[in-house]
Amino acid sequence: MDIRHMDGIASQSIDVAFDKCTLDAMIYGSPWNPPPEVVQNASQYLGEVFRVLKSDGVFLYITYRQPHFIRPLLQRNGLDWEIQVETLGASDSSFGYSGFICKPKK
Repeated sequence: MDIRHMDGIASQSIDVAFDKCTLDAMIYGSPWNPPPEVVQNASQYLGEVFRVLKSDGVFLYITYRQPHFIRPLLQRNGLDWEIQVETLGASDSSFGYSGFICKPKK
């Protein structure tokens, strides 16, 4: 299934969507100014996730990317998320990663 076109999944039918590397695999180039293809593919994917989530559903996204680079992708094309970011696994000897908890705003 093409995650940018999840026509086989009914709207507002999913309780939880989990992403560990799907969005990351779509992102390349400058994080400050992503190429148009990155923006388009990410927008289509995230739009589909938003569409299939129930109104009280949650999208969980785990990444090593910096939150200030990811938020603009999550908030494109009128996606109205309530976004919470948690730093996970950080220590004095290692970088942390981010856990995004995204819920459709009511």
